[in-house]
Amino acid sequence: MIYADHNASTPPLSEVVEAMTTCLREGWGNPGSRQHPFGRRALALVDAARAEVAALLGARPEEVLFTSGATESCNLAVLGLGERVLASRPRLVTCVTEHPAILEPLRRLAEAGAELVELPVGPDGALDPARLAAAIDGRTGLVCLMLANNETGVIHDIPAAAALAHRHGALLVCDATQALGKIPVEVATLGADAVACTAHKMYGPQGCGALWLRRGLGLAPQLHGGGQERGLRPGTHNLPGIVGFGAAAAAARRDLVERARQLTALTADLEIRLLAALPGLVVHGRGGPRIPGTTMCTLPGLPTGWLTTLAGIAASGGSTCSTGSGSYVLRAMGLAAHDAGNSLRFGLGIHTTTAEVAEIAAAAVRGVAALRRDPATSPTP
Repeated sequence: MIYADHNASTPPLSEVVEAMTTCLREGWGNPGSRQHPFGRRALALVDAARAEVAALLGARPEEVLFTSGATESCNLAVLGLGERVLASRPRLVTCVTEHPAILEPLRRLAEAGAELVELPVGPDGALDPARLAAAIDGRTGLVCLMLANNETGVIHDIPAAAALAHRHGALLVCDATQALGKIPVEVATLGADAVACTAHKMYGPQGCGALWLRRGLGLAPQLHGGGQERGLRPGTHNLPGIVGFGAAAAAARRDLVERARQLTALTADLEIRLLAALPGLVVHGRGGPRIPGTTMCTLPGLPTGWLTTLAGIAASGGSTCSTGSGSYVLRAMGLAAHDAGNSLRFGLGIHTTTAEVAEIAAAAVRGVAALRRDPATSPTP
């Protein structure tokens, strides 16, 4: 089977597996037990991995907190910062196509009395800068925007949004989960106050993420019971996961330029094949900046069941957080429910070959032909 769902999760690199295996065999002490060599060795592994993740972000190691993944990082940033600013600055601004890990904690704050503004996007998935500027004022405490959308790959202009937020005294939280390891993500360039990411979207292990937090920024912890991670994220460290994250970050920093080149070429190849073979096909966000490796496409009016025709191809119909009503991201971009629920997301990776791209496109075309030939017998999702 050809794997084309790298937006959901990426296979860990061999060097990541090796680093984690060595850690499990030799470095399994508790980093909090500094009184003996086992604990100190474990702490050294955490420190080394933190330095690698920080280097990938262009940050200082002491600014990086390890978490269980991007969802926890987003929750910690939104709730931890939101609780600090809510009383004096009750307005929170975000975008309707954000990941639920951002939207749901923001909605919890709204239940507690915050004024939540969820800005719409256009058919291209982009946020109107004028709408954003109009939404941010002196009452705004937080602006939350992802760097790259997890379904369409559309990139938001985070530096401009951060500058706008800061002019009004607001903070900006950025979910960089889908972008890290594919394009340069440097905190100084982004201008954000908090940046969330995870290892398993960049060829590291599942279950380990990080939150970069600007120095001097106050954050209310959401978990209690220990002093780990500067008291902001207590609990025994996931040592093998952290070591794997560090190895994945080192590989991403080393290979970033080549990865971007490779993924850009593969994505262009796939989309050229699909557009040539399927008149009327829409590749969402194609006219603007996107991360390489992500292709979300719809053939309007196609009978239901396109995804289920892709025998031998591991792809998706959108984010793993989408419901049966179809992609909420595509609905927000103006698609009808039928088409939003009958779209394909192909996530290509650094191990994807040109031959696999050709087969992915061919499988999509065969699926369209099958549905159009006999829609009554096509599988129903």
